[in-house]
Amino acid sequence: MKKIFAISIICSLIFACKPGVPDDIIQPDKMEKVLFDIHTVDGYIATLSVPDTAKIVAASYYKGIYKKFNIDSAKYNKSLDYYYSHPDVLTKLYENVMKELEDEQKRNEKRVENEELKKQQKYLAEHTKALDVSNLGVGRPVFSFSENPFGLSSTTPK
Repeated sequence: MKKIFAISIICSLIFACKPGVPDDIIQPDKMEKVLFDIHTVDGYIATLSVPDTAKIVAASYYKGIYKKFNIDSAKYNKSLDYYYSHPDVLTKLYENVMKELEDEQKRNEKRVENEELKKQQKYLAEHTKALDVSNLGVGRPVFSFSENPFGLSSTTPK
């Protein structure tokens, strides 16, 4: 009987001490995505000049993030508390989040550059039509002058 009890205690300790994040906590891969979205929203909110509006907008966006990931604010906060108490895991999470934020910034900068280039090309295309010199022919320009360009009559002194 003692052997069965000892074996059951050992088995329960082995299975109870499984490594990893508990099931009631947002798992690291999902938490990275949640944190990415949260920090993206935080960046946008920081650009708003009216604090009251910023709070309303932020609450709306956060609800959208929670819905997107099928979580609520309680689970998010509980998960944050867990990760704060496990700084090694939190550090790894934030390394990945920072890399993704930097990659997103580069993609956005590239998009802006492309949009600016397109605007410049469009502007040049529209404004160079007025400078169209294709009707001048090839080679040296041809000028023709009338014999009496100013419409003056000339009299030769006699």
